[in-house]
Amino acid sequence: MASAVQLLGAWNPQVPRPYLVVVGDAPLRMPRASAYRIRSVRPRVLGIVQVPYLVRLREIDTPAAGLAHRDVQKAARNLRRQLGLTY
Repeated sequence: MASAVQLLGAWNPQVPRPYLVVVGDAPLRMPRASAYRIRSVRPRVLGIVQVPYLVRLREIDTPAAGLAHRDVQKAARNLRRQLGLTY
């Protein structure tokens, strides 16, 4: 999150604002410092999407292999929906 804050702080205002996708890296609650950083960059992005920690993503070798698992399929659908993608 610290790197995202730094990158967004230097974002050129003539470039369209990005989405921020935050992927959980542990099956725990987000640390307070990270939650604060997310709130602090909210005005600089089009939206913030959080993807939960998925142990399957650590066990696979390719993205296609991950989509064989229901929890990953659900997270992918949710991500696409939040980003406004229809495919």
